[in-house]
Amino acid sequence: MPTKRPLVFVDLDDTLFQTARKMDGEPRFMASLDVNGQPTSFMNATQQCFVEWLLATTDVVPVTARSVEAYQRVHVPFAHGAICAHGGVMLDSGGLPDREWHAHMSRALAPEQARLHSLSAQTLTLGAELGFSLRGWVVEEQGLATYVVTKHNNETDEALLTVCAGLKARGLLDGLYVHGNGNNLAFLPQALQKREAVREWIRRDFSDHGKRPILGFGDSVSDLGFMAECDWWGSPKGGQLACHVRASIGHD
Repeated sequence: MPTKRPLVFVDLDDTLFQTARKMDGEPRFMASLDVNGQPTSFMNATQQCFVEWLLATTDVVPVTARSVEAYQRVHVPFAHGAICAHGGVMLDSGGLPDREWHAHMSRALAPEQARLHSLSAQTLTLGAELGFSLRGWVVEEQGLATYVVTKHNNETDEALLTVCAGLKARGLLDGLYVHGNGNNLAFLPQALQKREAVREWIRRDFSDHGKRPILGFGDSVSDLGFMAECDWWGSPKGGQLACHVRASIGHD
């Protein structure tokens, strides 16, 4: 009886690759491009070897905060679909959005549409009031607003924490959850969860293939939600989640 290939759900940024500023002088292998077609994210040799092993031996499904457009700029030959926009979009193996999941998310996120656009503007306004140079936008997929993302321009990452605290103090984040990791601050509706998309993907996969081993990989504390749906999970040793685990059990 043929051995079933494991199903792997994997975060992308800071798990499989990262920006150049987060790397030492080690060899770099291009992983994604920016909107101008210039290399923006890179794998080190270990990451490249890991990716090659995953692609050769498992069915890999990226689970990313990236929009579909940003995911399409990733130059890794994934072939089994993807979950984008923090779970807001499912793409099939041909890169097309799943209509059933889009309809589900449209219903779930309908109450948040106006609020997300307003919150993005309020975040940038507060940043300016505090003297920070920020940029931000609402991630939209097929006309559906999914979440707010904010980054700083040559500030420290502490600037984002200060802005987040100010928004919380004004009650502007009530009913949302926050994902922060380095120069990335996201405000997300409770209905938008990587975990829910992965759970639905697993349900469908079981219907098609039966039970098979499921692995999950991610670097952020927020990734633990979808990773907990898997049989085994792992995290890069220098990532946010690994650092949090080490600190919580008193290990350096």
